[in-house]
Amino acid sequence: MVYNNVISKIENSDFLTYAVWEPMLKTDTERSARKATSLLPDARVQNYWTRTTSVGELFQKPINLTTEPAWDVYLVYEPGVVWEGDSPPKPTFFMHQLGGRLPDGQRLDGPELRNGLEEILKR
Repeated sequence: MVYNNVISKIENSDFLTYAVWEPMLKTDTERSARKATSLLPDARVQNYWTRTTSVGELFQKPINLTTEPAWDVYLVYEPGVVWEGDSPPKPTFFMHQLGGRLPDGQRLDGPELRNGLEEILKR
């Protein structure tokens, strides 16, 4: 859904996506992560696998997620945002697929995510 409704529709070559695959479910392994990278067939996507949930834990605070590491989240940063210190910056906006744990108004909606990205890329 994210590839078809968002990434493939954005033509800007300055747009980059970082997909971080972590072991959130028992079936999440490096092998399954490698297989999942086929869902994002675009040169502007960089995929990463981590054996722990440490990256998701880092992104909890910037999105006010208190129940678990951040996963199934789509964080958007405008150009020029710099990560300084130990904690990542708050995203310009984000969407998620964590029903009941983050605001319902920010549930993943492909066209809305694409529109938000396109607005940022115009700046």
